Amino acid sequence: MSGYVLDDLALTAGLAGGGSERHRREFSRLVSGAIDGGPAINLPALCLAAVTALRPAVIGHLAELIAHAPAGVISIGSFTRTDRLGALRALETRLPWPALHAADHAVATSAFLITTDTRRYDGVPAAVIPL
Repeated sequence: MSGYVLDDLALTAGLAGGGSERHRREFSRLVSGAIDGGPAINLPALCLAAVTALRPAVIGHLAELIAHAPAGVISIGSFTRTDRLGALRALETRLPWPALHAADHAVATSAFLITTDTRRYDGVPAAVIPL
């Protein structure tokens, strides 16, 4: 496994006031770790859009983090139609699009999928860990 994919629930908990102090500390630890040479972080575009709809200021904060971090440490994952995405959608019709986008990136990159609700991804062929 290499890197982390953060879903909309993890982003909301870590950045948008939707989580506990522990969630905010864990999010900060992941970002600091990535900047210090640890595993890279991928933020799927649909997850970022979902959290930005709740708290618009998040986008500016993340833009500052990305702009000042070493190249490639924090990235925004694009949303592209792939056969893998289609297969995940057929397998997990109950998942909302941001969650499918996160799962798609985690499966494609063999990265850990970070969320606040690991049960959300039951049946998804990805390594899921809690924030």
